[in-house]
Amino acid sequence: MENLTQKRKQLEQALIEKAMNDEAFRKELIANPKEIIEKETGMKLPEAFYVKVLEEDAQSFYLVLPNKVEPGTEDELSEEELNMVSGGYNGPENPDIEKERSGGHSFIN
Repeated sequence: MENLTQKRKQLEQALIEKAMNDEAFRKELIANPKEIIEKETGMKLPEAFYVKVLEEDAQSFYLVLPNKVEPGTEDELSEEELNMVSGGYNGPENPDIEKERSGGHSFIN
């Protein structure tokens, strides 16, 4: 599960960095987050999968609590669904973002 968490954080960081450097991408990510994530990762997310992007300002702070799922419940994602969501992510669509951030070395695999 740790690997899945790391990959999700890497995806989040890559999307945030791209949004901070590309205003058109930022607007599109806010307006159509699921579509943008699918485009950036090359994966189709499950139809029932919900994605929301929140933009903080100087007067706000958001804390995201992870879903608390008990093993064996029907809310638990299968291994295939977990891989589809983030396990298959191999980095940003634009590898230059990754290279800039890592000093030319690839770390998302």
